[in-house]
Amino acid sequence: MFYQADYSHPGFKNVSDLFYREFANRNPVTASWMGDHQYDGLLPEIGADAVERDIAFLHDMRHNFSSLPENELSLDERIDREAMVQFTDQQLFWEEELNRWQLGRDLAMNIGDSIFLLFIRDYAPLADRVRSIISRLRSVPVFLISGKTLFQRVPALWGEIYLESARNLPGFLDTIENSIGKHILPTLLSEYKAVAIEAKRALAEFANWLKHAILPKAEHEWSLGPNGFQALLSIKRLGLNQNEILDIGNITMQSASEKLENLSCLILGIDTGSATGAQAEVQKRIRNHMPKSFELSLDSFREALNRSRNFVETSGFATIPEHEELEVLETPDFMTHLIPFSAYIGPEKTSAPQKGTYLLTRSSTEDSSRYSFADIINCAIHEGYPGHHLQLASQNLHPGKMRSFCESIELIEGWASYCQNRVREMGFETSPESLFAHANEEVFNAARMITDINLQTRTWNFNEAVNFLMEQTKIDRNSALAEIKRQTQSPGCQMTGLVGEHLLRQIKQELQLQFKNDFSDRAFHDLVLYQGSLPFATARHFYPELLKTKFKEKNKG
Repeated sequence: MFYQADYSHPGFKNVSDLFYREFANRNPVTASWMGDHQYDGLLPEIGADAVERDIAFLHDMRHNFSSLPENELSLDERIDREAMVQFTDQQLFWEEELNRWQLGRDLAMNIGDSIFLLFIRDYAPLADRVRSIISRLRSVPVFLISGKTLFQRVPALWGEIYLESARNLPGFLDTIENSIGKHILPTLLSEYKAVAIEAKRALAEFANWLKHAILPKAEHEWSLGPNGFQALLSIKRLGLNQNEILDIGNITMQSASEKLENLSCLILGIDTGSATGAQAEVQKRIRNHMPKSFELSLDSFREALNRSRNFVETSGFATIPEHEELEVLETPDFMTHLIPFSAYIGPEKTSAPQKGTYLLTRSSTEDSSRYSFADIINCAIHEGYPGHHLQLASQNLHPGKMRSFCESIELIEGWASYCQNRVREMGFETSPESLFAHANEEVFNAARMITDINLQTRTWNFNEAVNFLMEQTKIDRNSALAEIKRQTQSPGCQMTGLVGEHLLRQIKQELQLQFKNDFSDRAFHDLVLYQGSLPFATARHFYPELLKTKFKEKNKG
């Protein structure tokens, strides 16, 4: 652990225990994700009445956390108190201030996610997980009927997305059926088939309702607008305004584009990387530099993860927790339809050891070009070490229950983005091909950030965003359409990596100035990893006190 956490105030324990119980009851799929499997057979309550109850609950919890006597709380309790107040504020912003729940919800996708989670995580025998899936499927008809009260101001684009999900989910249920058939008893399979038939019937009725009752009058706005986006930035408490965030995106885009030009020059041995087709030629070379078989792809992923893990350890980048591992496996046959390429499955908070799994799916055409060497090492850094897997395995060791609720996506994605650059600054994985692949990724992330902001502030329309993404990233139109559709439903999410890295570096510089010779990269990295994915305002407030406590104990020793 980073240090010995202190949770001793009885009032804080009562409030946090109450929050956990109530939140897990209201959000059983989230509870399953966290590793609390007593809720595995449930779907959440849904509908306008459920939203009103959730809003009341959030107000009560905000009051309860705010009312705790700060001067009596330990450092850990004060951190959690502040982070949970911001968490409830953000939830109330979406549900009460903006009333985003009235725009409808992708209920079919919610159902699919709840089932996929139980299916893919190997926390219990498959038969037990199938029983939980069956229980959730039994709730589908009531879930869909109750959820209809959410569709009050549906945007046309979202209505089409909801309808597509409702039409696609039955095929997913069939895929599950085909996948589990040979692995469970016939009686259990028959039970699954029966509830799946009823769920598919309910989905067909729901899709018909969407098509005839909702889509003809679906004309409401999905974007936040200038004022709404500014309010989003305020509630996130990032300390950055819209123009400053756009500057980060534009500067990253320009810098990464220059890297691509220079690296094209270096790799091809030409005078200018901007020559027509130069970057495309380098992309082709990198794609063709790949393992020659799927088995060698598995070995290459394992070797890349071992190298990145060893770098973290030998360079002193960060402290790797004990009893942690990341296993690379071929996707089991019965999961290949659900995972067309790859998937990282992180450890549950309470699991021992903290074991993650990275699944790779064999191509049906034996095409291994999907895994080039440059992409493999970038994935190892971003998803494995010192990126998401190390981050998750480390923060899971923190005993605070609330840390799992108040996670900041800006810190989560910002950490992975920071790691991609920091390890290279320290001399790890600096081949021109690897740098080129990473710069290409930076261009894509910067372009997504710019489209996200311009869409949500209504500076650009949908087609302008699609065309910009195609022009900057060279992806095909169908891919760009899918990406922009996804962006419309997640305001502010595409800026998280670059903004998070910017803020991490900013805070790091502030701590360096404050602690001078006591400060080290490793101390900072351990601080970020082992304190959990705190909101940046909370991190900026408490990181100095946390480091002061660490250095004080170290000096005592």
